[in-house]
Amino acid sequence: MEVKKTVDEVVSDAKAVRSFWQKLFGSAPTASPKPVAKKKEAYVAVDETQVMADIVTQLSNFFKLQEQLADHIREEEEKSKNVYNPDANLMEAALKRVMAQDQMAALEVEIREAMVYGAPKEMGALYSKVFEMRDVIKVEQDKARKKRDDESWQRKEEERLLRERQAYLLATILFLLYMWLLLALLYRIGR
Repeated sequence: MEVKKTVDEVVSDAKAVRSFWQKLFGSAPTASPKPVAKKKEAYVAVDETQVMADIVTQLSNFFKLQEQLADHIREEEEKSKNVYNPDANLMEAALKRVMAQDQMAALEVEIREAMVYGAPKEMGALYSKVFEMRDVIKVEQDKARKKRDDESWQRKEEERLLRERQAYLLATILFLLYMWLLLALLYRIGR
């Protein structure tokens, strides 16, 4: 309101000065200036690839934050399952966990709406495609994890078998040494 009042004062002062000059020099009143029409902004060339790359970058950042929040929720759940804290305030812990879960749900809704309604038409059904690809990658990652676990188990099994063989070999050598010493002792006694 103060700005409007100041502008009105400046406009009235300008009109007063103009009328004073007109009276002083006797010139005909000039027509009030026409409002300047706003020019339409010129078309700005947009690099669609850059726009899509920016969207992907922002979505990637968003998904990283979402994953961090999910990790935090999992950590809190694991902590409450495995670590006893006698000083813990259960209501506070419950409140924090509920708030984190609510934030996660809100983030999921927000990202779904942004990807469905806010993505450029050129990107197509971005939400559907991303989540279908996520499922494909999840299956691939599960296979890779299973393969890694199988290889790890196989390596541990081979190490266990090697230790067993070494123990059998050592036991056999000790048994043969004992037998040799026993036979040598019997030979000396028999002589």
